[in-house]
Amino acid sequence: MAAGGMAVNSEARLWGPYKELEQTVQAAVFRKLPDAIHDLEIALKKHKPDFIALLKNPPKNATYRTAVRGATKNGLPVMGDQSKQTFSQQFIEEALILSDLFDMSEIAAVELLMAGERQQAEFPGLTRGLVAVLLYYDGQKSLINSLRTLLQSREGRMWTMELTPDLSSMVNQYTDQLIQRDRLINTILDQLNQMNLTREMDRLQKDRALGPPKHKKQVSDLYKEIQIILADCLFCLATQQPLEKADTLRLIQHLRADNSVSADGSLEPVALCLLMALLFCFDVTLLEQEDGREVIQRLPMMTDPRYIPDIHQELMSAQAWANPGMRSVVLLAWGVTLRQLNQYQTPAGVNGICEEDEIVINEALAGNVFHFLRVAVVAVPDFHKEEYYLKKIHGIVTDFIFHMPLKVKELRTRGDEAARLAASQTPQEAPTSPSHGFQYLLRLIGDLYKTDPLGLQLSVEYWCPQENYGPHETTYNVRPPQRQVSLYKFVRLAGDLLPVSLYVPYIDMLIGLSSNPQSAHFCFDLLKVNGMGSGGPASAVSWYHIFLSLNQYYTSLRREVPSSSDLSHMGPRGPHPRGITPQELDGLVTVLKLCRTVSEYNENCRVAFCENQQWQVAVVLFGLVTCSIPLNLKAEIFRVLAAFAKTPDVAASLWHTLEASQILTTVGSSTSAQSGILVELEEVETRGEEFHMTRAFLSLLDSLTDIPVPLGLGAGLRAPGLQPYLEFVKDHVFEKFYARSYKNPSEKWQVAGDCLRILCKLLREYEVVGEDFVEEYVEVQMGGVVPTNKSPGYIIMLHLLKDSNFLSTVLKILDDSIRQLEMHKTIPGQESLELVSLLCLQLIETSLEKSGTFLDACRETGASALVSAMDRLLLSINPRSGKADHLVNVTKFIKFSIPLPEHAQSAMKILYRVCHSTPVQVALVNLFTSNQMSHLELLHGFVECLEVEEPEQAVEKTIQLPEEEDDSKETGRIRNSTRQYLLQVLLRSLDQPAPNLAHLLLGFDIRKSVSKTLLQDPGILGAPKTCLHAVLSLLEKGVGTHSGPTCLRDTPRLSELAYKLIYLLAANRETSTPTLRYLRTTRDFLYRQLQHLPFTQQFYKRPVMISQSWLMKLIFSERPVMISQSWLMKLIAIELRLTSLNRQRSHTQRLMRALLDDGSEGQTVFQPAGGDDGDFTYDGFTDQVSYMSQTSRPFRSRQVRRKLLGLLDEVDFSQRYPPTMHLEFFELTLIEQAIKSVETQTEQEVLYCDVKRLHYVLMNELNNFQGNIMVTQRPGVLEEVENILQHVVRRNRIRQELNTKQQALEAWRQVTEVLLTGCPEDLLTAEDRQTVLFELLQELQRKVTEDDALTELTAPVAGIILTLMTNLRQCFCQDGITDDEGSRFLTMLDSTAGLGQTRSWGQGSGSRTQFASSLQLVLKGVIDHILLSSGGQQRVRANLYGSLLYYLQIAQKPKSLTSTEPELTGDGVGKRILADSHSEYEQLRRENVATILSYGDNFMDMLCRDACDGHDVGRMLALSVLDTILSMDKFQQWMTFMSSKGYLQHLVDSLLHDDQQLQTLLSATPQLRVLYIYLSKLSLLTRVAESAVGAHTLLQCGVMQRLAGSVFFDLRPDFDREADDGAVEEDFLPSPMARYRQLLFSALKFCLAMLTSLGIENQDCGNQVMQFILSHGDVFHGILRDRQPNLSLATLRELALTTAVLARANARGIPDAEFDDLDPAGIELKGQKVRIERQMLALMPKYCMCERVNKQLKLLESDESTRGKDLSSELAVVFLEVSANVTSYCRAVISTSGPTSQFCRVLFRPNLEEALARDLGSTDDTSFLSKSAIQAPSLGVVVYQLRQCANNFMLVYETHKQHLRKLQSLADLSTDDLKQFSGVEEKMSSHQRQKLAKSRLTKIVHCKEEQLRYFAYILENCLFMLWRHLEYYLVHCVPVTQQSAMYQSQTRRQTQLRRLQDLTGTARSSMVDSEADSFANVDRQLMMGVTSEEIETLKETANSAIHDSLLKKIHEIDQVYCKSRTHYSFVEALIRRVRRLLRLHTGS
Repeated sequence: MAAGGMAVNSEARLWGPYKELEQTVQAAVFRKLPDAIHDLEIALKKHKPDFIALLKNPPKNATYRTAVRGATKNGLPVMGDQSKQTFSQQFIEEALILSDLFDMSEIAAVELLMAGERQQAEFPGLTRGLVAVLLYYDGQKSLINSLRTLLQSREGRMWTMELTPDLSSMVNQYTDQLIQRDRLINTILDQLNQMNLTREMDRLQKDRALGPPKHKKQVSDLYKEIQIILADCLFCLATQQPLEKADTLRLIQHLRADNSVSADGSLEPVALCLLMALLFCFDVTLLEQEDGREVIQRLPMMTDPRYIPDIHQELMSAQAWANPGMRSVVLLAWGVTLRQLNQYQTPAGVNGICEEDEIVINEALAGNVFHFLRVAVVAVPDFHKEEYYLKKIHGIVTDFIFHMPLKVKELRTRGDEAARLAASQTPQEAPTSPSHGFQYLLRLIGDLYKTDPLGLQLSVEYWCPQENYGPHETTYNVRPPQRQVSLYKFVRLAGDLLPVSLYVPYIDMLIGLSSNPQSAHFCFDLLKVNGMGSGGPASAVSWYHIFLSLNQYYTSLRREVPSSSDLSHMGPRGPHPRGITPQELDGLVTVLKLCRTVSEYNENCRVAFCENQQWQVAVVLFGLVTCSIPLNLKAEIFRVLAAFAKTPDVAASLWHTLEASQILTTVGSSTSAQSGILVELEEVETRGEEFHMTRAFLSLLDSLTDIPVPLGLGAGLRAPGLQPYLEFVKDHVFEKFYARSYKNPSEKWQVAGDCLRILCKLLREYEVVGEDFVEEYVEVQMGGVVPTNKSPGYIIMLHLLKDSNFLSTVLKILDDSIRQLEMHKTIPGQESLELVSLLCLQLIETSLEKSGTFLDACRETGASALVSAMDRLLLSINPRSGKADHLVNVTKFIKFSIPLPEHAQSAMKILYRVCHSTPVQVALVNLFTSNQMSHLELLHGFVECLEVEEPEQAVEKTIQLPEEEDDSKETGRIRNSTRQYLLQVLLRSLDQPAPNLAHLLLGFDIRKSVSKTLLQDPGILGAPKTCLHAVLSLLEKGVGTHSGPTCLRDTPRLSELAYKLIYLLAANRETSTPTLRYLRTTRDFLYRQLQHLPFTQQFYKRPVMISQSWLMKLIFSERPVMISQSWLMKLIAIELRLTSLNRQRSHTQRLMRALLDDGSEGQTVFQPAGGDDGDFTYDGFTDQVSYMSQTSRPFRSRQVRRKLLGLLDEVDFSQRYPPTMHLEFFELTLIEQAIKSVETQTEQEVLYCDVKRLHYVLMNELNNFQGNIMVTQRPGVLEEVENILQHVVRRNRIRQELNTKQQALEAWRQVTEVLLTGCPEDLLTAEDRQTVLFELLQELQRKVTEDDALTELTAPVAGIILTLMTNLRQCFCQDGITDDEGSRFLTMLDSTAGLGQTRSWGQGSGSRTQFASSLQLVLKGVIDHILLSSGGQQRVRANLYGSLLYYLQIAQKPKSLTSTEPELTGDGVGKRILADSHSEYEQLRRENVATILSYGDNFMDMLCRDACDGHDVGRMLALSVLDTILSMDKFQQWMTFMSSKGYLQHLVDSLLHDDQQLQTLLSATPQLRVLYIYLSKLSLLTRVAESAVGAHTLLQCGVMQRLAGSVFFDLRPDFDREADDGAVEEDFLPSPMARYRQLLFSALKFCLAMLTSLGIENQDCGNQVMQFILSHGDVFHGILRDRQPNLSLATLRELALTTAVLARANARGIPDAEFDDLDPAGIELKGQKVRIERQMLALMPKYCMCERVNKQLKLLESDESTRGKDLSSELAVVFLEVSANVTSYCRAVISTSGPTSQFCRVLFRPNLEEALARDLGSTDDTSFLSKSAIQAPSLGVVVYQLRQCANNFMLVYETHKQHLRKLQSLADLSTDDLKQFSGVEEKMSSHQRQKLAKSRLTKIVHCKEEQLRYFAYILENCLFMLWRHLEYYLVHCVPVTQQSAMYQSQTRRQTQLRRLQDLTGTARSSMVDSEADSFANVDRQLMMGVTSEEIETLKETANSAIHDSLLKKIHEIDQVYCKSRTHYSFVEALIRRVRRLLRLHTGS
């Protein structure tokens, strides 16, 4: 091989390329991937030089050596890198050592060492040099393995790989060139000649290239595999197509010199393989086929005339063979071939050679060929596992018998002669004399077929059915082939007249020929027929003769030891001495083996043996055991009995016979203690150090315990039960086996294994029952009472769950086993040791499974047994090591998962069962990390478990719990089960506190915080390879190719667990950050996986055949793939959310593109093109950075379905249910109850039925009623039971499928919701977002409205639709989100859409026109869904009502925050755009109403019913939907429907019903649902009241009377001043006062709506509202009293609403005509109205914008500036609202009391002193406020209010303009301004800060605008009141001193009358207090008039108080602000009149 240049290949040319070649070849040949053919063609061309120069390294080169030596300074060029890489001096020295060691190029050595350094993490504990050695041999193995696969794929005669024609042709041509032109066979044989394991290991050891024992074993195993694979290459060639003559001769020459024989005399595997290759070269069985001409062309011996002569000459030459036996085998095959060729036309000159077949056979027989075949070929350990080896030897033997009968007869004759000579005392011949050929043949046949692990049943060819053979054939019987007849004849004749020396070999042959059920039956018939001779004696080879002989032996031996009763009947001769000679012993043992073999393989024969009364087999055998016979004979008898015991009926009788025989003493006595098997064990076998009999007896017990032990076993003489036998096994054999000596070391472990097999079985079958824990007693015949025996499983559990000798022995075995395994050396009995350790592991595993139930039962029954949990016992101290390392020993078996898969599986199950305990987790972590080397080895063992490449078998099963046993013994299934349990261990451990086992195995740093771990690839910074790397490698295999992840197809269940593990790591708080960082930065895991979604494409579906009758067709099992997809999607949702929160926009953007790309213009569609995935280009999706890939090709202008929609398509909303059961014998209801009784849940909360338990219940029921069922009906009942079980299986499968679909839908929901709510909005344009939302909504609605859609799947869709509709509304109404909640919502979602941009309404609402049809489709879909869910869950309808509510809000006009500004609204284009947008809103409203009305009364009625009754949340949402629809229904059709159907009346009447529940709302534990339902009702009623018709209807329904009659209004809580001051933001559970205010506010807002709709002209409405207020007068008087010293937002809002209602309800004033009569009720009503009026007037001076209030507001503003809140602005607005309401009330009283100033009421005294005060609320002017409580306020308060409002208006107006400018130029704001207005100090992006600033500025501008509006309103009202009062006092008022006496007396009488009325009313209303007196005094003073002094003072102070500058300022305000908002020139007219009054009447 050429060196390949100076550049260093980083992949190591002697390893990496070879591994890739192997994978490519296997992908094309074995996995048959279509993409791999092209890759294979390229790889074969590339590696052809490697195949030509097979296993030859590139030669050393002086130039390279010089360059490598100088690499420490100069470096070496590396392929792919521009710069050179330097190496350390030590590295260079190691590379040169490698170069010298393997005689390879120095550059190749450097590459190999570099690869070893990179792969060092895969081999913990090894240096890079040792790893390089392994890689070197592994590379050679991969290259040779690729060659073997290619040669196996050739077309030929023995097998086919089923390749495509193109691939087959390519492989044939390629290999033909290698064979013919490149002399491949010579190359292989040359390599085999050169290879010598001993020499190679010595050479490696000499150069220190071998490491620890494991490394030595790995190297030697690799070297042996290379040798075997090389030989296998020749075998494949020769088997498929015989080699050419030259190659065959070369192979013969190689075999002639080969003498590789094992220590036991058998051939080495390589020599055996080459021998078989040569034998197949001589195979001419193809000639028997019909198409002979074509076949002849394939055989070189038929086409090459020199082939046969040259081969014959070579074989018959006198040249000696190194192994003569091998020559004899070859000669035998050649002789048989020559005999076969005699029958066919052969080339010229060959006939003579074919006639020499006898000579060749004689030569072979002279070499004892049959003996050699038996001891050197068939005795090879794995010979019977090689199908073609076995068939070839079978073919040679049968051909010899069939084609050479005379030679067989000659051998028999020689054998008979040798037997006669032996009998005549002639000298013995050599052990392998040719005269024993027939004996060797018989023994060869016996050994050849004795075992049949492959199930080939070749021995059947030796048998013919008895009825088909003979002269009495019929036309219905097919005559067997002549070959079979000849072989059967050989078997029959070989047993005729057998001499003694051939008897045992013949029986041995029969044993071998009975190795399957059919052959055993034939053998039984043969020996049965032999015993039925026609009048003559029976044959010696017959059952009759065999059992007759045994009976005779038993009779004779029984007389040797006569009993006392027998002595009286004996004559003087005494007992007859009879012994068994060695020859007889051999014969007896052999025939018993035959009996055992036939019984084991055929049950019918087994039953026939036991039921034959003539033979009495069981009696004779038990009798012989009790006699004095050799132990090996006893052992064989026990094994025969064990074979009989496989039949349950026979086993039951054998139990009682065994008990009666007392072979094992179970009844204690003085004599019996000195006999029995226990004595023979202790005294005979222990002394002889061989335990054949004990092991055989254990096998008998093993078979007997396969069935339930008879309940009455031993009853009467002892306590019945199995306990004596269990004590023998456990106490006398197992616990003492360590203390005994053994002649054969392997027998030690065989004894232990036999014991453990029984104990494991008994424990596995044990069911914990309470009776075992209670002591019970039983009487025996000898008298007395003894305790009953417990269940054997109970006794075993009792000894396992405490520190007993039994448990210590089990743990000691595990310790010894793991010590031996870690030595990596094979010892005698290695297989038995491994079996014993497996049984110990299974024993612990089963005890762990049952320990929980056992301990619970022990506690419940109060048993005295001292037991502990098994997991705690496993943490006890190991006396051999002094550490608590038992669990570590168990875990170490996982390191040997490749050679010992069952051990690893059992150890993993143990780990799975103990890892749920936190103490065990801590102990495991500490034990695993106590030794770094041991930790790395264990970690590597876990990784190896996961990296096993074994595809799962596609078997459809019912739902199973993870803990259920997998009884399969297939290696692939075991390894997959181990991998699955490992992932289950990791999943279960993740729930434990850190650090836990999962953190350790997944590579997290447990020495510090797990969340701070920095995960790395293996080898980086010394990082080991962990289970996380293995899991990710498993999931990434195939990613980037067209086929996608291969794990989903090969190992779907494992993939499901792996995806779940990755998801839980990402969802776990501690592991999320490091895991996602590693997946994102190092692996790009999620993006690459996302490209292949959805997984459930046809490529991933696995065919599964279901055997149920209702579904007898090929279906596709999608569940594991769907579940895997669900976990991956949930993982993607987490990644999207976290990258968004962490502002990793590029990662978020890529994932969003992959999910939402539709391939439209300017975008690309992902097309995986193989190779490594890069990043993919998406142009035009956004303007952000795009990612480029060289492996993707963009296809433009091609619309494809979005991946997100494709994922939804995979969820099928329909489900096929099984048909209903039709039962004839069982009652359906009872069966359903039985099914429910055995139902349980899996970890995924899937309810399933335990089929096994149900079967048990049904069979018990059947057995209980068996007496009532006729025998003829029982088959029908059993068939019905089977049908029920099949039906339950279908139910389980359907529930499983439903759960899968629900999980898939839930995962899709998470991804969708995070995409739309958790990702930055600017990554998706508004139009694209709307398009996606419409597509998703319409697709979901389409699926939901399908006829066969399932409720279980459609129910969750309602929640998804709600989320989507929320986002859709947000898209259309983004400008409307300006309140604080909306801002917080957007901030939470990291929304940055539209920052620094201004969108007019035309743009926002224009999309309503663009998507008009889509909007209507969505609306129809929602309504259809609501109607379909009418009978379903109310939660579904609640979600749908929420969706409908959000949809209807799209058509609502947003409240413009700055629309009243002239700058914005003006004239021109802006106004037209606004008008257009409003018209679009109206158009959408009309369309929505038309669509809703198209559904008629059905939808109306359903919605109204849900609003009136149902689930609380559903009622609230239904009420809200009604509210919204009523606001859109301009023609009031809905309101007419509600009124006509009585729904409106029902809602009104329910207010009184709610009163009872609302009274409890103010308790400590309120039910808030009552509050929210009431609020929703009043909101709806308020909406109805907004129209005049609705308000009139509500009045007719008596709504105000219901409110007036509500008692809860009077339950106002005590006012908590401190709580109210601090309650700026309400908690989740509002305070009692907050709850009360919510109720009160809703009622007051409803009153306002009523008053506003009906207007002030409707006196009835106002009176009813006043009646409501007066009905709860105490509450409203308390509110109006307003004793709050500080500003409180909640209190101010309460007062604002109250004053607003009073101002509107009392707009007509209190006319005196109303109280003309002296009705006491009227007088009381007037008194309350007067009181309210006085309280309203008292609020006038308090709610002036004085300096005190301004200071409080400024103080709040300074405090809240750091928090980013605007409480001061809100307080100012509400404060002004109260002031405006009070001034409006006063103005209404004045204006309605009279048409002119002369006749109107006067509310303010003629005093302007307050107008001159600096601060109305200062401490210097407290007199004014104190007077206001007892006097009417003065006119100075009005003037003061005017002045303050004017001043504050200008300040607020300037501030408003400044903030408005900042809002319009948001992008130009400085950083400090942004930080100030955002209110957030922490670090954030400018876009986010701009969004926050925009939200706050918008709110500030809105508050300032509200303040300006209230200021203007107050100015107008105050100016009006000032004019009226000035005109009255200055023009119409008559001072008291100037009034006439008649006027004064009249006034006095009226005052007295009023006084009387007030007092009467006060007395009736319980208002006799000082406050009432003060009101009366004030009223009297005003009615008595004013003095002239007050008038004069007013005139004097008027000019100074009402100066012209004030009026000018008011005029300016009117010009700037009020003109565009109120009546033109109203303020100007009032100013003009005030000026005229002042000028004319004050002298100014």
